[in-house]
Amino acid sequence: MVEASREMLRYFEELERKADECYRVAEEARRMRFDPVDYVEIPRAKDLAVRVEELTGVKGIADEIRELSKEYDRGMVSLLMAKRVAQRFERKEEALDKAVRVGLAILTEGILVAPLEGIASVRIKRNGDGSDYVSIYYAGPIRGAGGTAQALSVLIADVVRRELNIGKYKPTEEEIERYKEEIQLYDRIHHLQYRPTNEEIELVVKNCPVCIDGEGTETVEVSGFRNLPRVDTNKVRGGMCLVLAEGLLQKTKKVKAYVDMLRIDGWEWINKLIPEVKEDTFKLEPSTKYIKDVLAGRPIFAYPMSPGGFRLRYGRCRAGGLATISVNPATMVILNEFIAIGTQLKIERPGKAGGMTSCDSIEGPIVLLDNGDLVQINDFEEAQKYKDRVVEIVDVGEILIPYGEFLENNHPLVPSPYVKEWWEQEAQRAGYHDEIRDAFDAFRIAEEFNIPLHPDYNLFWHDLSLEELKSLSNYVEHNAFWKDGKLYIEKDEEIKNILKKLGALHREDDYYILDKYAYPLLRGLGLDLKEDEIVRRASVREGEIMDIVSTLAGVKIRARSPLRIGARMGRPEKAAPRKMRPPIHSLFPIGNAGGDRRLITEAVKKGVINMEVGIRKCPSCGEKTILSFCPKCGVPTEFTGVVSVKKVNLVDFFQRAQEHLGIQVDWDVKGVKKMMSSERIPERLEKGILRAKNGIYVFKDGTARFDMTDIAITHFRPGEIGLSVEKARELGYTKDYMGRKLESEDQLCELKVQDVIIPKKAADYLMKIANYVDELLEKFYKMKRFYNIRKREDLIGHLVIGLAPHTSAGILGRIIGFSDTNVGFAHPFFHAAKRRNCDGDEDSVMLLLEGLLDFSRKFLPSTRGGLMDAPLVLT
Repeated sequence: MVEASREMLRYFEELERKADECYRVAEEARRMRFDPVDYVEIPRAKDLAVRVEELTGVKGIADEIRELSKEYDRGMVSLLMAKRVAQRFERKEEALDKAVRVGLAILTEGILVAPLEGIASVRIKRNGDGSDYVSIYYAGPIRGAGGTAQALSVLIADVVRRELNIGKYKPTEEEIERYKEEIQLYDRIHHLQYRPTNEEIELVVKNCPVCIDGEGTETVEVSGFRNLPRVDTNKVRGGMCLVLAEGLLQKTKKVKAYVDMLRIDGWEWINKLIPEVKEDTFKLEPSTKYIKDVLAGRPIFAYPMSPGGFRLRYGRCRAGGLATISVNPATMVILNEFIAIGTQLKIERPGKAGGMTSCDSIEGPIVLLDNGDLVQINDFEEAQKYKDRVVEIVDVGEILIPYGEFLENNHPLVPSPYVKEWWEQEAQRAGYHDEIRDAFDAFRIAEEFNIPLHPDYNLFWHDLSLEELKSLSNYVEHNAFWKDGKLYIEKDEEIKNILKKLGALHREDDYYILDKYAYPLLRGLGLDLKEDEIVRRASVREGEIMDIVSTLAGVKIRARSPLRIGARMGRPEKAAPRKMRPPIHSLFPIGNAGGDRRLITEAVKKGVINMEVGIRKCPSCGEKTILSFCPKCGVPTEFTGVVSVKKVNLVDFFQRAQEHLGIQVDWDVKGVKKMMSSERIPERLEKGILRAKNGIYVFKDGTARFDMTDIAITHFRPGEIGLSVEKARELGYTKDYMGRKLESEDQLCELKVQDVIIPKKAADYLMKIANYVDELLEKFYKMKRFYNIRKREDLIGHLVIGLAPHTSAGILGRIIGFSDTNVGFAHPFFHAAKRRNCDGDEDSVMLLLEGLLDFSRKFLPSTRGGLMDAPLVLT
């Protein structure tokens, strides 16, 4: 149980109150029986236990999950609950199927569609000796579950198999070879995170007590080992490849931990897959993986571990975390704005990708201007001033990566640059607590307190070769002079290149003129000043470059940037309405009568058209109809299981819709050629008419959504997001993050966990949706308007559903402001609740009331019972 402050409890109570209000309106509208069902189809669940129960349809298990969760972690709860669920069903196959799905649902927090869509079926089949075994048919959506859940789903099946006294899987040699060929093929198509060896594949297949099977998900077929009796398809089984390679073989340690806890025999073989890891085995080397699949038009910003590339900086800004990484805004401008807020960056390490944000407190790029000046640009305005004068980007600046990204990606920590925060710790321990005034002061303090030189006066000494260091030292000694606190160096192309590599900022006139780095350069070259004359204090000797420079300078100098991070552009940021292809306004089938544009208004001109619809029957009077409710009795009709092409007088349909709404349509309304759902229930035409009138589009579940790239944020200033102080207080932001009374739009506030900041273009689209909902309530349901939105700011305080495409649950959110970016800013907890990180993917938002009114499972494509993008619960 998580404890919360009174203020936070009031916040949650307010969200609950507003959600109740939306549900009340939606339930009243649904009772009018204009929709496929007469109740709101999005239930609410407050915890994991209820979500799992709702998702899997196994009733009465929520209390048991809660009890077990008090004592065990989620992995153990999934295994124990699977055993209990298996005892509820008489048929072994049904028991296996339900138990495995419940276990996987617990592992994935009742949020993902993987338990429904990722497992096609669980079957009991026969070995060659007549004994039975369990075969799990995995499908593509199992990818969303993640490696750990994939691997543990196999262990769950084994635990349940034992409970039901079912035998082990005994593969044939041909089946083993089929696995090897198939995984190699899949890796060529989709690039597995981990490519197993043939020996590893054979070890797993021969010893795993459960058969890891799957549906044929790819168009590619195997060339050898075809038409095997126990393998249903010759196509590559994507789900199987994922579970075996990225699940069992990547998560062997976690599987072994649960095997040991439950003392399950028959899994001893897994020890052979766990290599002995020694602390000193990690070797830091360049990795080219991130540029192997680069697309044309997507620039490479930095090569692996190359000087001039992104300089690693550990830390997190307020728009960081959950795979979000940051660069200086000047870097974004200088790189021709290929990097923007929300752009996906593929990076060399520690992970695969990150969503980009800006942080103005880290260093920006070092560039060479058209007049020869070498300057560092650390703010947006300066970058705008210089961007057209840049002839070379010498260094792209720092990249801010949280320590947690290394932990999450199981990547050893790499050397940190020597930064101000590190220096402050060393200085304070040595007894120095003041600021550094200039370079002379920095060297004096370093000598007096025996601490390293302050990083503000450091250069990229580690990028120089010994020969370059000697050359520069000799040249400056004989071809430079000191005047008025500046170092003047005679111009030379070779020396210019060395100064650039060092990051020694300078102006170019008749000389190279150094200011800030003038004295640090002299000291690092073994030179010094004596009455403004340059004199040698030490000579360059052999050894490691940083040791040599420290000796020459007479103080300890640490590496300014011991590691560069390679990076390239992945996907650009996105903020756009979610549309079907082609975009449509109504889930109303018109066949080919609407032409290529699928215009219902065009089909009306043809009068009677052919519609492929489901035939329904009234259980009371026996009337056959295509409507969800009997036009005579008003009772819900039942699907007869028959889908037929019927001749329908579309003119009559359309005329009645216009009369019901009290409007005359003179705009285009687009429908679909045919429905893809199992019952083929057409949507009411009135909804499509109103959507088209308001310029919004429908998705396949009946809702109108807006997609945007996910970015995490923890703090905001009201003035940044168009939020007045008065409105902020009304929303519960009465104090800033320091606990001071909120009185200014510039004060920094801590973001509440279910509040979201959306793009202005998203707000404009949601305004259209709000207007559509109000017209729907007023003209279709004959109820009061709800939103009454006249300007963008009127959306503030209203509730939305946040939805990731691989999940079956929506997360309740509240709009508090807007940004000029193409991303959806929200608290890390909000994104994590959707089972998302912020590595460049996008999710949807929809207005809560619109989702409650329009969403219907009856519209969803016919699948194995999955919800296909449907919001299931609000958390």
